[in-house]
Amino acid sequence: MTTLQEDDQEYNELEEPWMEILKDASLKFTKGFISGLGLYAGVKGITALMRNPFRKRLPVVLKEIASLDCLRFAGFLGLYPGVYDVLLKTLQKKRAIKDGWNNCVAGGLAGLTILIEEPTRRRVICLFAIARAFGALISTLVVREKIPMIPYSETVLFCLCCAFLVYCTALKPQLLFKGYYYSVLKWSRDYTDKKLDVLFRKPSDRFLTCNEVGLHTDSCTKHAMKDFIYSFPAFAKLYLPIHVAPVIIFRRNLLLQRPKRVIRSLIKNILFSTAFLASMVMLAKYVICLLRNLQGKPSPLAGFIPALAGVAAGLGVLFERASRRKELSLFLIPHSLFALYLWALEHRFIRHIPYSSVVLFSVSMVSVMHAYEREPDSLSMLLKGVLRYFIGKQTNPVLRPKRIRQFNCINSLNR
Repeated sequence: MTTLQEDDQEYNELEEPWMEILKDASLKFTKGFISGLGLYAGVKGITALMRNPFRKRLPVVLKEIASLDCLRFAGFLGLYPGVYDVLLKTLQKKRAIKDGWNNCVAGGLAGLTILIEEPTRRRVICLFAIARAFGALISTLVVREKIPMIPYSETVLFCLCCAFLVYCTALKPQLLFKGYYYSVLKWSRDYTDKKLDVLFRKPSDRFLTCNEVGLHTDSCTKHAMKDFIYSFPAFAKLYLPIHVAPVIIFRRNLLLQRPKRVIRSLIKNILFSTAFLASMVMLAKYVICLLRNLQGKPSPLAGFIPALAGVAAGLGVLFERASRRKELSLFLIPHSLFALYLWALEHRFIRHIPYSSVVLFSVSMVSVMHAYEREPDSLSMLLKGVLRYFIGKQTNPVLRPKRIRQFNCINSLNR
């Protein structure tokens, strides 16, 4: 009886009238557009308050909402789910079947709506989508036993990304997103762009010590130990909302049912994440200091030194559990790809192709939307929550045994 009911329900969905399809799509567009307006205004308002918390008046957000930039952002958040919904249901009606191919084609074609976005933000969204598509594809292939699961592969990927990003931070900051570069400097506590210029980048006729450029007066080893300890409070404050928010949003019921277990897990996760970031920053700086002193040559710094420091720093990710290591690797991929893209342009290995980000985003959404519908456990909890809000619930996921699903859980709480 259950199978017959499911078949009847699927038949009714395939025979959904066109007016109902257009009505559902318009509702999704309206929801996405209004949410985009609110999100844009909220980010602008919070950013303004953070820049000047002592302002006498609240930030003016009505002007921001009426701007072309805001309408582009909100328009994309409305258009993508609306167009995707129409295309998906049209494919289902024409093909008379519900399978993953419908989601692939609809997701890819709907991705063309990013064309209305502002070019810089379009590039950022594209890089994010590429990373998520890559993660979803690998997880799906592992679960379907198309490729073997390689232990610590996410750690190796994280170390490689760290090697390139630390190299860029030390010698090629123009290859990084400006905001990301200055965040790294802020996390370092004593690095500034001016100090790095003198110590690592500008040619010098003699070897300069860390003391001479004002980094620290202690020995490098003593400073590294103190730096690790002093970083803990700041990084703990950074990770507190990162770990608390998913619990409040996605695990409220579990928090009410088993508060001690959830709070204990939360504290442990915050401590391990703080240890990860503190050790990563400390190792990157300390290894650079050691190798510089061993080499004893004047600047500019040899490229292999920050690269090796990045590999060593990346090992700090072992403080995190495997699911978090995978998520952190996916976080670094967009920054690494962007830096690699600019590096290739700088060396004329490639040339800029207009609207290439639109094509890449569309291709990426083929994998993301297939994963969301058919293999949802291959996506992070946050991304699934965002897609569920804008797109709607999955209607045709592949049911996996719990033992297999655990391989794909990218961002769940520690069990």
